[in-house]
Amino acid sequence: MKIKDSVKVTLGRIRVRIFGVSAGSGVYIGKHCSLKGKQRITLDDSVIIRPYVQIWSGGGAVRIGEGSEVGERCRISIANSLKIGKKVLLSPNVYITDCDHEYRNVVVPVIDQGIVQKGQKVSIGDGSYIGINAVIVGNVEIGKHCVIGANSVVTKDVPDYSVAVGSPAKVIKKIN
Repeated sequence: MKIKDSVKVTLGRIRVRIFGVSAGSGVYIGKHCSLKGKQRITLDDSVIIRPYVQIWSGGGAVRIGEGSEVGERCRISIANSLKIGKKVLLSPNVYITDCDHEYRNVVVPVIDQGIVQKGQKVSIGDGSYIGINAVIVGNVEIGKHCVIGANSVVTKDVPDYSVAVGSPAKVIKKIN
């Protein structure tokens, strides 16, 4: 094992302990990360969390599959459930949430209306790629081996082997 790899593994073990998350072997957590939700966050073997990532679990489970990578400055905010499959790549600045702010009363500031969380779940299938600055929000299932284009906003399910782009994201290509 190279010295650089050995240092990464050691830093990963230290940061896993600091954050109190459940993690497999070979996990790396970069500098200046924030992982809140401790035992509700699971990082499988060889997961890479790049610097400045924020992962928040407010009661729901977050699981990031083996060999997946979360790019710099990503923010994950989960009230219910997030499951990221194996070998998923999240580019920098991706935002993922399963909840949204309530907006029912126009005389009450949105910040004071709470959040909508109705048991929503987000899942991203094995081998998928999420482009830079993409947003995934709500009750969404992205299939396996999908590509979500840069700057896309995903609010609906994306089937396996699809390419989706835009705001809101639409499937533009399916691979058989």
